[in-house]
Amino acid sequence: MIKRILLSISLGGLIAAGLFTLMAKMIAMDGEYKRPDTEGVAIEFLRVSQKDDVENRKRQLPKKPPPPKAPPQTKSLKVANQQAPSTPQLQMDIPKMSNLMAGGDGPFLGESGGSISEGDVLPLVRIEPQYPRQAAMQGLEGWVLLEFDITPTGHVENVKILDAKPNRVFNSSARRALEKWKYKPKIIDGKPELQTGLKVKLEFKLEG
Repeated sequence: MIKRILLSISLGGLIAAGLFTLMAKMIAMDGEYKRPDTEGVAIEFLRVSQKDDVENRKRQLPKKPPPPKAPPQTKSLKVANQQAPSTPQLQMDIPKMSNLMAGGDGPFLGESGGSISEGDVLPLVRIEPQYPRQAAMQGLEGWVLLEFDITPTGHVENVKILDAKPNRVFNSSARRALEKWKYKPKIIDGKPELQTGLKVKLEFKLEG
């Protein structure tokens, strides 16, 4: 019994001594531990405020270009009222129809507005010829002598130009007009007859 007690005491002493020795070594190692040398390294923290950021943006904004200069005022030009050139009005007489005797014993053209009988040759429809524009511009006057026949129905046919002055200036106008005329048919024994060899002279004159 005594041996066990002594053995326990000796073991406890050994354990205590070992613990003290271990603690001493740890303390010694703690004394030798050196902190890292941070004295030569400078660590700086930069704080950027929102106000500084706004100011930097304002500085970076481009400058507004200067407003453009107003263009110089131009003086208004006054234009005198221009009157359109007046076109001269062309005045002309209606071509006149002369009363001519037919050659030989043929019929003649009676006076316009005179009495009407079986022997009279009067146009019921008379179309006045148009004055040729070129002749009017040149101030030309003249006449055309035509020969024609009257059908039993009173129409004009076989129109011929016998003479004209000046030549060929008024021919077409006179022919076209005469072909549209219509006469009262000549009645013999109650029947309409063909009339041939009638003549008419159409004159072309300008006013003034």
